[in-house]
Amino acid sequence: MDLRLINKETVRELLSMKRAIELMRDAYTSLSAGMVDSPLRTALVNDAGTVLYKPAYSDSAGVFCAKVVSVFADNVNKGLPVTPGIIIVNSAETGMPVALVEAGYLTSLRTGAATGLATDLFCAKGVKVAALFGTGGQSYHQLEAMLEVRDFETIYVFSRNEENAKRFCAEHQSAFPNCKLIANPCRGVLKQCEVITLATTSPVAVIYDEEISDNVHINAIGSLGPNRTEVGTDTMLRAKVYVDQKSACLAEAGEICLLAEAGLIDDSFEVTEIGEVLSRPSEVLLDGVSVFKSVGNAIQDLVCTAEVLRVAELDELGQKVSL
Repeated sequence: MDLRLINKETVRELLSMKRAIELMRDAYTSLSAGMVDSPLRTALVNDAGTVLYKPAYSDSAGVFCAKVVSVFADNVNKGLPVTPGIIIVNSAETGMPVALVEAGYLTSLRTGAATGLATDLFCAKGVKVAALFGTGGQSYHQLEAMLEVRDFETIYVFSRNEENAKRFCAEHQSAFPNCKLIANPCRGVLKQCEVITLATTSPVAVIYDEEISDNVHINAIGSLGPNRTEVGTDTMLRAKVYVDQKSACLAEAGEICLLAEAGLIDDSFEVTEIGEVLSRPSEVLLDGVSVFKSVGNAIQDLVCTAEVLRVAELDELGQKVSL
């Protein structure tokens, strides 16, 4: 069989953040409309980390895909990616494998694109101040996505390691000259923030209700698992909560699962899929506290992979190999 191998550099060349955000609109709309076959992912866990197996198919994408991605937090101390992965693509017509795509960069990009879409949907147009928690492998695309949809003047960057925050700001400031990046300021600045994006591996909340404004949108896309949360309990209980997929978040998102386990919420706790919002955006209220919780969904990988493969085939990019 013949496969097209598509590496990180080709993915970067073929898929911009702007286009990825557009694809997230299609992805989440299709997901909430029941037009996607995207089973709950399978997670295999050991003491070092998690390996996830995530398949998806939709008629509109025209291919099957399955991503194998791992989350190993200590890789950052080993000079390795925290979230490496690959995507295998199968033809919708024959079932034959047709491509193998490097998934680390694509995963980071599409995760950032989800944040960009949520920020665009749930934040007023004139927001100027934001915060970003986390400086790991996905943080650049979180920053890029926020600045793709809003003209922030200041973004405060927080890390448990102050040197990491300083390094991150120094490395990326020149790419965003109209936005001042400030490393690890006093946490009192969180009251000024109209958007807060959380991209950490912390097992416990990294922001608390008394620290934030009464009008703020929070993107929680980091810590993975039903026993881990990036957002404090009181904030979750008073926020409008949006998710990528209800069934997945009710099973896997610690921000919600821990509330249920503690008896603080029941089946009446209201969460809304972002795809449902896209079908009626005029109903979104932009005041108060809102949280977008994403555990990731394979439809994100599917639409981005299909786009990359489409262009790669047109332009004869990637390496063709026979197995």
